[in-house]
Amino acid sequence: MENKTEELIKLIDQAVSIAENILNNSGNSERLSNLINVLQSLRNQVLMGQLEPSGGNLTLGLAREVADWIEPLNSPLLTAVGAIEAYYQQYF
Repeated sequence: MENKTEELIKLIDQAVSIAENILNNSGNSERLSNLINVLQSLRNQVLMGQLEPSGGNLTLGLAREVADWIEPLNSPLLTAVGAIEAYYQQYF
């Protein structure tokens, strides 16, 4: 696996871990569950080499989605999905 792919997988895994911790501590949340599913699907796309190239322009929409409902806005989860977005735009 290429280094850039490995790094993106690490960032996705970190975001999943944060989302799961929030979910476990706050009870059932449909938005968190959906986000975890999206992140796991994204991870599979990366592993299979099926992630559409960003070209420096496209985003995954993760940060925007999470920012719509996360409280507070300096949440580690928003930071984690923001890191995924930034890495995707820069290296894919």
